[in-house]
Amino acid sequence: MVWRFLCIVFFMVQCLFVYLWLGLFKRSGRENYLVHAYLSWSHFVLKVFDVKLETRGREFVPPAGKGPRVFLCNHQSELDIPVLVAALQEKVGFVAKKELSRVPLLAYWMRQIDCVFIDRSDKAGAHQSLEKAASGLGNNTLTVFPEGTRSKTGSLLPIKSGGLRLAVMAGAEVIPVRIENSRNAFEARVPGTAIPIPVSIRFFPPLDTRKEDGEKIAWQQVKIYLEECWAAPR
Repeated sequence: MVWRFLCIVFFMVQCLFVYLWLGLFKRSGRENYLVHAYLSWSHFVLKVFDVKLETRGREFVPPAGKGPRVFLCNHQSELDIPVLVAALQEKVGFVAKKELSRVPLLAYWMRQIDCVFIDRSDKAGAHQSLEKAASGLGNNTLTVFPEGTRSKTGSLLPIKSGGLRLAVMAGAEVIPVRIENSRNAFEARVPGTAIPIPVSIRFFPPLDTRKEDGEKIAWQQVKIYLEECWAAPR
């Protein structure tokens, strides 16, 4: 397992040198390279972990740049992020725990892709951070793991309201996402497991949090829809 992490770190360091060089000598190409590096990283990680990705429902995802979007995704593995990025083929930021903001290299890249760090031990501060993220979302995209943490068993955890409220505050289109078997490719991986390891991701039809009259729906409606999607037959 250690060699896999070393490969990924080496890849990220290589990308960092190119990105910093562009910042000094060719700033116009920096954003394009960031997207390229991010997508390449996601595919590289899945290759290192022997993942065979199956994507369903990609046609339901609204085009980027047409309005705010919030992906609501279950969370069972560290691989969920590269799985989502590889399936989307887009740059997308995430709501992440504050502890990750102190991890060298990783934190730098997370800031470049507009991740939002939340201090889960400070409810008032976390709420303010979500409000700020909602007001600044614009026509951009953010991914939220509404369970609040990774499932240690692979089973779905209770849905928390913070990310749902963020989507409603931003007036975003909500796209439920369900990832399956990613934990078995990493956290619950057993030596000698047959490869490639199948991992699936499914996108569901979006729910617009804005009504036709301009009013916003209640976050409880988002929760009900999300639960329905996650419980849908495989």
